[in-house]
Amino acid sequence: MKYIVKNSEPSEFREWKEEWRNNGVEPGWGEFDGKPIKQTVKRSLLAEQGYICCFCEIDVDENNGHIAHLLDQVGHPDLVLKYDNLLYSCAEQPKSEPQTCGHAQKRSLLKVSPLDSDCEDRFLYTLNGKIHPRKADDADAAETIQILHLNAKRLVESREQAFQEVFEKRSERQPDDFRNWIDTELKQIDGRFTGFWTVKKYASTMPLYQQTR
Repeated sequence: MKYIVKNSEPSEFREWKEEWRNNGVEPGWGEFDGKPIKQTVKRSLLAEQGYICCFCEIDVDENNGHIAHLLDQVGHPDLVLKYDNLLYSCAEQPKSEPQTCGHAQKRSLLKVSPLDSDCEDRFLYTLNGKIHPRKADDADAAETIQILHLNAKRLVESREQAFQEVFEKRSERQPDDFRNWIDTELKQIDGRFTGFWTVKKYASTMPLYQQTR
């Protein structure tokens, strides 16, 4: 889970809400969903997240993902269109597959969120692609993994591939060359971060002996 620094809401979004309020209506999801302003908000969320899912960090774009609410719509109707409560999560999975991330969260309260400045330090990753609490007694991190189904098979397999990519680069390059490669891999290029950013960062810092275990 990569830390997300929220920006100010887009001016177009603020003005759109003010226009509704000036007409005596507090806009909700019904006024927002399917309207052009939703695309404006999507683009803003994607830009501040670097085009990766707010929870699992898989690559996302305007057509492959959805706007998620950190605090759910039903329990917090006053926050439905509050920009600080909006994130961009990966797409819904086929009905035969388990849902993950925003589609798995539903009305559950996350004890660890990507808006927490220490979220990257709350988890670790194993060579087989699984995510775990960094501290064994961190019940909040464990619950967050469970709620979001972050150890779903498709995510585990993708993380394992990310690990292998880093390990292969490290084994075939000199240390300085590898450092240049990973530094570039972790940069935001053309507004985008590489998918599974924290996994690659974590893998690049593992002692060599752990990579062969």
